[in-house]
Amino acid sequence: MYHANFEKHLHRLQSTVYPESISVQHSHITKTAIKAFVEPKKQEIKNVLDVGCGQGPALEEFNILGLEAIGITLDDGDLNICREKGYLVEKQDMNFLTFQDESFDLVWARHCLEHSPMPMITLLEFERVVTPGGYVYIEVPQDDSVHVDNLNHYSMLSDRAWQSLIRRTKLKLLYRGQWTIQLDTWTDIYWYYWLQKG
Repeated sequence: MYHANFEKHLHRLQSTVYPESISVQHSHITKTAIKAFVEPKKQEIKNVLDVGCGQGPALEEFNILGLEAIGITLDDGDLNICREKGYLVEKQDMNFLTFQDESFDLVWARHCLEHSPMPMITLLEFERVVTPGGYVYIEVPQDDSVHVDNLNHYSMLSDRAWQSLIRRTKLKLLYRGQWTIQLDTWTDIYWYYWLQKG
């Protein structure tokens, strides 16, 4: 009974998935974050898992760097657009990754953890598929923001809560910071965490 109900709830939540079109602000942050964190470690990173890849802005940057990159998404529209662009993308749930243990040198998870109804499980999956010494980049919106009203933002946690969950994994926090975007009617703040698997 537990399993059947769990499947039913997951199916209901997956019906709220929406396409993630490319925006100027998010593309700028993606490029800035990759330049700051990924480029300096390029010699250590051979392959990347882009979780919640949207329509492929990070995949494009990883390809430019010569990295082998695969994206995952639950949205059929984003999946088709990425494949039309020639990117390797699979339809997968970030909570139940089908990849083998220690498959990736980098897990890139920009604006997807807030969509997880069970973020601790998601973090453990990221930890599972990243290689020892490999890296994880996580970025999430500030908890006290307009994003809290988004119907499929299930885990709008505080910075302290995210760090607390991260401490429960084998992922070591190397750097934490925030990106700030000034929009017409509000200031958008995103926390980011650069992690390494111990």
